Amino acid sequence: MAAAFEDHDANDELWRECATWLTRWEMLRPDHKANWPKACIVDLANILRDGVLLCKLLNKIDPRCIDMKDVNLKPTMAQFLCLRNINLFLKTCVDNFGLKHSDLFDDTMLFDLTNFHKVLCTLSKLSLSPKALRGVPGFTAQRLKSREEEVIYADLQKVKMPVRERGLMEPECDFDMTNEEIYQDLCLDRASGKQLPTIEERKFVIDELLDTEKNYVDVLNKLVNNFMHPLTNQMKPEEHHTVFFKIKELRDIHSEFLHELLKIRNNPMIKLSNIFMRWRERFLVYGLYCANLTKARTILQELCDTDEIFNQAVIKYEKKIITEGLN
Repeated sequence: MAAAFEDHDANDELWRECATWLTRWEMLRPDHKANWPKACIVDLANILRDGVLLCKLLNKIDPRCIDMKDVNLKPTMAQFLCLRNINLFLKTCVDNFGLKHSDLFDDTMLFDLTNFHKVLCTLSKLSLSPKALRGVPGFTAQRLKSREEEVIYADLQKVKMPVRERGLMEPECDFDMTNEEIYQDLCLDRASGKQLPTIEERKFVIDELLDTEKNYVDVLNKLVNNFMHPLTNQMKPEEHHTVFFKIKELRDIHSEFLHELLKIRNNPMIKLSNIFMRWRERFLVYGLYCANLTKARTILQELCDTDEIFNQAVIKYEKKIITEGLN
């Protein structure tokens, strides 16, 4: 996929201008990967996706315009935490820098990389704001994308991002895939015409899967213990039900699934695909979870925006998790 970027980079200078602008504001080091001669757009997208750098950027341009205590500095790509950072950035762009709502990208355009061109256009508008221009020159973005840029941004969505620890509100869902396609992809036997994997290769794959599953179960446990239970008395029952819909069930399912994986770790006679097939019906709960996700995210954001006591409680529990992780 990197080749797809290299073929078109010469036609797309916008993201490079943005990287240069961020470097002038000392948000990126001169030797950052996004500044390398063979860098591609994904190198810049990766560093922006969690919203942390964007919030720090605003504070660099206009000191204390953001209370950094409201920024989750280690969101580990958990969707809810990243979107909170991004929305704080967007709100401050309007309140402190005079940008119009029409100048802004939607939070998911950045997190899901569905319209990175719009993200760059917003940053261009920010760079040309009076406060920003007092520091370093800005950069201009065209409103419409060229054909070459369309290819680049389309490729960006296909690039596999770094593995992320899934956190609050973010087991991953692909709404375009049917349940049949998901399980065919998981369970497809690619052995025909090829050598079967060695024991070492199989063990490596299982260990990687175990490590991912352990991290996911840990995150789900933290979500239940540090958010779901403590926030019970601070939300209406129907709000609590919607925001944490199926979370406990997902925790229980993945805990049992992890136990099953541990049993086959050293048993080469058991095919990994068979385990997924046995758990197929239970994993279908993700269809219900994903269908509710947008509504849950909206309610949670509204509560944080309109109820400061609730908002501070969420921040408190977030910091508790970060503190526990450092100990």
